[in-house]
Amino acid sequence: MFRISILCLITVLVTSCGSESFTEVESARAALIAGFESYASREEVMAKLPREMEVKIVSESSRAKSTSQPPYKLYTISVSPFEHLQHRGRLQLTFFNNRLEQSEFYPENIESYGRALEQSGFHLGLSRELVRGNTLIWAGTDADHNEYVGWADKRLRDQQRRWLARYE
Repeated sequence: MFRISILCLITVLVTSCGSESFTEVESARAALIAGFESYASREEVMAKLPREMEVKIVSESSRAKSTSQPPYKLYTISVSPFEHLQHRGRLQLTFFNNRLEQSEFYPENIESYGRALEQSGFHLGLSRELVRGNTLIWAGTDADHNEYVGWADKRLRDQQRRWLARYE
């Protein structure tokens, strides 16, 4: 009887490990840039954007190879002109399975913007990275050598990495 109980427990644990939905929306959202929160849908985010802002689709992709795999959809938009901490620039927003995962702000003047960030309480320090609850904030440079500051929800980022590790 004991062996049957152990086998049942192992079966339940193994089965539950592969049952992550990859689409669930958490009730506790992480603060990203300027009032945007993680897990917001594209519709929620678009409703917050002023109509005069230009919104462009940067990329849209899907990696699920079959219906047996959970969905994997990335959708990235660019919004400009965008202003944060009285600095103009371009905002890029990335959604993972229709949940806002990350925001990146490309200010026109990165040095001045960095000082404004510090004055507002975001001290990235030498590591150029800061963690506040489920929010990761960092300074980075993209493939085109453009400098930006990014905000991401660690839970969604980790979930995206788990999907790639399991299904790629």
